Amino acid sequence: MEAVTAANGAKLSVTERMARLLGVIPWVVEQGGAHLDDIAARFDYPAEQLLEDLTKRLFFVGVHPFTPDTLIDVDISDGIVDIAYADWFSEPMRLTAEEATRLLAAGRTVLAMSEAGAGDDEAASAPLSRALTKLRLSLGSGESGAGDHIDVCLGQAPAETLDDLRRAIDGRRRIEIEYYSQGRDAMTSRAVDPARLLSHDGAWYLFGWCHRAGAERVFRVDRIRTLAVTATAAELALPAGPAPSLSVDSVDRTVTIRLAPEAAWAADYYPARQRTDHPDGSVEAVFAVAGESWLARLLVQLGPQAEIVDSHETIDPNLRSSTAARMLERYRR
Repeated sequence: MEAVTAANGAKLSVTERMARLLGVIPWVVEQGGAHLDDIAARFDYPAEQLLEDLTKRLFFVGVHPFTPDTLIDVDISDGIVDIAYADWFSEPMRLTAEEATRLLAAGRTVLAMSEAGAGDDEAASAPLSRALTKLRLSLGSGESGAGDHIDVCLGQAPAETLDDLRRAIDGRRRIEIEYYSQGRDAMTSRAVDPARLLSHDGAWYLFGWCHRAGAERVFRVDRIRTLAVTATAAELALPAGPAPSLSVDSVDRTVTIRLAPEAAWAADYYPARQRTDHPDGSVEAVFAVAGESWLARLLVQLGPQAEIVDSHETIDPNLRSSTAARMLERYRR
């Protein structure tokens, strides 16, 4: 997908186009069909690009094994767009106990937010409330309040390490760790003033001040090989406000890539720290590099349409050619 121009003149990123397409599908189904021009106007979606996305992308959306009964059906005749969900979507969902529990917990969070925003309008949240009741009953939580207690694993990390980190944070003590940096593929010794622990996407992270780097850093707890809580007081002053969130800013290494117009989509698809659009349609983007395997795949995929302009000193300047050579050698075997 490449960026396209909306009616207001702004370019639509890949994310914006996907958001519009996800809005188009249920609306067209609910309407029983709609004219292409009406859809384009309603969703501020360039008609030419809308047509391309409907016929060349949505038409192939479905679930395994991607047989006709598992694909979304799109029919366009005389400008009228009809969308039909695959037969698979009409069948009852089959969830594992873990999947159902996660859905129940997420649904309750959304319900609490919707009820807070709706005020006295209970009708707004009634469908979700009924669905959550059915889900709770399916889990065997028939009695009132029986489904209010859910065992949740916040992340994988050694319990002893987490206990030591909590003790250091509560006591405002500096820690000394041996830490494996995946980005550099190296083990380092660091003195850290720990500030916060955060569970994110199945892993625990430590936020703190790294004296080796002389800056704030984020560490994955499961990559801490050894840890010692020292008697030295932590000097880090905890900032007021909400807890920090994870982002690409926590990664040390960066690479600046000049993307040809045909490859500009990469700056939308992958999170970039900085982006500069040039008049010729090319883009210069700065990406965080946690591991060279991702960068190698991207460079090989884009070929001559991507050129490294500047990179961290630990990144191999010949990464693309060396990766391509390894791939060719593998195919020869």
